[in-house]
Amino acid sequence: MKIVNILCLLPLLTLSGCALSEDLSPPPDGQAVKISVVKPIDIDILPMKIIYRSEKCRDKIFTSTGALSSRAGYHLLTVPFKPGTGNDTVSNSIALDGGGQCEWKLSNIRFQFKFSDMLKFGMDIKQSVSSDIVFVFDRNAPPRGDGHYEDVYGDVIIDKDYYPLVVYDRYVKHRKYVQIKGEELLTYRMHNVKSVIFKPNVHSMKIINVLGPKEFGGDFIITYPDGTKTTDKEEPDYPDFKKLKMMK
Repeated sequence: MKIVNILCLLPLLTLSGCALSEDLSPPPDGQAVKISVVKPIDIDILPMKIIYRSEKCRDKIFTSTGALSSRAGYHLLTVPFKPGTGNDTVSNSIALDGGGQCEWKLSNIRFQFKFSDMLKFGMDIKQSVSSDIVFVFDRNAPPRGDGHYEDVYGDVIIDKDYYPLVVYDRYVKHRKYVQIKGEELLTYRMHNVKSVIFKPNVHSMKIINVLGPKEFGGDFIITYPDGTKTTDKEEPDYPDFKKLKMMK
């Protein structure tokens, strides 16, 4: 019955009503947040993962006990950054109001960044591991985080230091990889924010080498750019960022 695609069946009307379209339709004059990144020359900025949520179009879920429940509807978009003209900034604007019949609202934005040329840290490097940043606009849990947020109000500039961590895994995967490492994973709860500028300061020449153990329970040996060595037993939360900032 093709008519089902257009109208609701009358016997079911009192149970479910008509299905709503889950398409986004931001109002043309709606507010937006502009996300900009001052891109270091040796860093790839990956596309943004945008999540909109809807209280009107809720998803059915099962709890850990098997009971049927629901949660705010979920709509995921992938949005690339656009390069600026004559500068090193990439950016894009994201609608706060997703509109549509489900009345979508922006929930969170996440994007990753990593070293573009991993082989400059060694021809035997097998992977460039990314870091990320998350902006939360509501009370729903983001895709990454431990429930702790830094609250920011109004337009914001985020300026953070990053270093290359070259890890030699000799126990599990037997490979080397480079990771862009910052002092902490960044998760921000946004309040009345219309513009975000992220400025990652990447110190590519300050390489931290981490030699993994050959056996379970062995020490990780951390070598700093100045040649000093320590272990993960001495520095469980390695590397020491204060030490790195003091190095020339």
